[in-house]
Amino acid sequence: MSSSSKSTTIAPNMSVPKGVMSALIVFTVAMVVAPLSSFYIALNVLNFSRLWAGLSSALIANVVVLGYVLFAWNEDSSAFKDGEETKKSK
Repeated sequence: MSSSSKSTTIAPNMSVPKGVMSALIVFTVAMVVAPLSSFYIALNVLNFSRLWAGLSSALIANVVVLGYVLFAWNEDSSAFKDGEETKKSK
């Protein structure tokens, strides 16, 4: 695999597209910010007990993980389809 201007080189023969890195950064930030925000809002704004605030935080963390898995799944299947179209055109 050759490295292009739109990818980050992690090893001499490997590169990661910028879209993958930016998605990883976005989901990492979301994994930190969303559960903490959910906990704060549930505890201080909605006046839930700590148990319900913690449960809402865990639920939001699972939603973020599910979002990342679905994003990666769709990205992987689109890359697979692009590879099939390239093979068919040759």
